[in-house]
Amino acid sequence: MTESIAEFFAAATGGNQYLTLFLLSVIPVVELRGAIVLMGGMTDINYAAGMFCCVAGSSCIIVPMVFVVSPLIARLKRSSFFGKMGERLEDHLETKAESVRASADKHDKKRRHVEAGRFWGLLAFVAVPLPMTGAWTGSAIGGILDLKPWKAVLAVFAGNLIAAGVLTLLVRFVPQGYMDFFLYGFIILAVTLFCSAYVAGALRRRKRKRAGKDVTEA
Repeated sequence: MTESIAEFFAAATGGNQYLTLFLLSVIPVVELRGAIVLMGGMTDINYAAGMFCCVAGSSCIIVPMVFVVSPLIARLKRSSFFGKMGERLEDHLETKAESVRASADKHDKKRRHVEAGRFWGLLAFVAVPLPMTGAWTGSAIGGILDLKPWKAVLAVFAGNLIAAGVLTLLVRFVPQGYMDFFLYGFIILAVTLFCSAYVAGALRRRKRKRAGKDVTEA
């Protein structure tokens, strides 16, 4: 199956596997992680070159996202039609950002190096080669994390590069006959994480609404 999917996407780019990897890495949800997994189904490909194509593709969105995410959320929240979407997006990203802040504070209890801690926390978040921790989410978190923009960009890029290296090694040494299981596992994990994040967000919003209602009644 992995090989069939890889061939399908490659056919759309005239059979150029490296261009296929580059374009797939730009797409949200698929990103670098999904593209590298699909690289395991490509024949006659140089894994190092393929990895750097994935890094290049996913890195295209880092700078725009870091600078755009905060103004975009503010614009959505002011809109009568997209207001709730903006609030949910902000809630989701703030939860992710809070985990990065908590990680930074844990290793710097005296808060002497807050910005450095957040830099390394963001880098570590993106470096974990799991779905929903890639360049799109990492860049969005960097945009609201009170980091200097260039530091947020550097943290996401470095984390993305580490994740690419880890995943490429896994794909390179997983026997070809097991690549489909690797793909299935990746898809199941992505769906599970997405559903978990959605449910957790809904519960948080309900809890806040209930707390606000209790305060009003009091």
